[in-house]
Amino acid sequence: MRGFSYVVLRCADLERTRQFYEALGLQLVPEQHGSGLKHYSSDLGGVILEFYPFAGKPTSGLQLGLVVPDIGRVIESLRSWTTVTMDDSGGAAVVTIRDPDGHRIELRAG
Repeated sequence: MRGFSYVVLRCADLERTRQFYEALGLQLVPEQHGSGLKHYSSDLGGVILEFYPFAGKPTSGLQLGLVVPDIGRVIESLRSWTTVTMDDSGGAAVVTIRDPDGHRIELRAG
């Protein structure tokens, strides 16, 4: 295996999820493949992250690790959305948050 090409997250409220991940700094593009479900996607350096409506298929156990260029700005933009937990005991700050559907996300500066 050479790597991932895409990851799909199922969400209860597609627009709320779009707003959350845009506050995180992702650029989301609306998509629909043929007559399939309308959804959003973001290209994260060659790996596509897609957000689909829940449609009875939960992804709540999924965890993501993301690298963000300005972790301070991201923390400030997310404080109204979620609880932000920081751990810098290993030398580099790691911020843990949960998205609107409970997916755990670890953020690192990079």
